[in-house]
Amino acid sequence: MKNTFRSVDILFRFSLFTVLGLAIFLSSCSDYSHTQKYVFESEIANTQLREHVEFNWSASPNHKKYTGPQNARELMQAFNADYNRGHAKTEVNIHRKGIGIKTANHVSTFTEREIDARYPREEWLQRLLDGGVTIENFGDYSHYLSKRHTLALLEDNLNLRQLGILDIPPTADWEIYKAAYMDKLVNHRIEILGTSEQSHHSENGPFSSSFTITETFHTR
Repeated sequence: MKNTFRSVDILFRFSLFTVLGLAIFLSSCSDYSHTQKYVFESEIANTQLREHVEFNWSASPNHKKYTGPQNARELMQAFNADYNRGHAKTEVNIHRKGIGIKTANHVSTFTEREIDARYPREEWLQRLLDGGVTIENFGDYSHYLSKRHTLALLEDNLNLRQLGILDIPPTADWEIYKAAYMDKLVNHRIEILGTSEQSHHSENGPFSSSFTITETFHTR
C-alpha cells in the first residue's frame, strides 16, 4: 500500500513539474525578442558608403528558402508581413575624407513610408526581377528593399552623384542615373550567381566591401 501511495505521489509531482515547466516555457516565448542587423560597407577612393538595416521581432521571422514564383506580388506575400512587423530602421551614410578634400558626411534616415511613396515596393522589386535578380530568402528581400534608401540619398544630393559612387558615371539626368543604379544591382546579382563563392571573394573590383549580419536573441 505504501508503495502504491509513493508511486502516486511521484506521478503527481512529475505532472506538476511538467505543467510548471510548460508554463515557464510558454511565458518565455511570449517575451521572445530577436534583433537582426545587416550592415553593408563599400569604399572607393576617399568615399565610404555604409548601409545599416535593423529589425526587431517579438516572434520568430521566417528565414526559410523561398521556392515560389519570382514575381513581386508573390514575394511580397511571402515576406512583407515579417518585414513590416520587424523593420526598425534603415540608415545610409556616405562619408568623404582625404587630403585636399573637405570632409563631408551625408546621412539618410527616411522612414519606410517615405521610401514606399518614392519607390513603391511592387514596382521596384518587379523591375529588378525583370532584369535578372532572384530573391531566395528574407535576407535577399530586405537587402533589395534597403537599396531604395541609398538611391533616395543620391537623388537628393546631385553632388554625390558626380563622385562616381558605386562606379556609376556622373550625370545630371536623374532617370539615366536611376536606371544605371538598378542595372548595377542586377549585374552584381547575376555576377554572384554565375561565379563560385571562392572566385567571387577573390575579385579585385573598384570596391573593397564587407557585409555583416548581427543577430541577438532574448527571452525574458
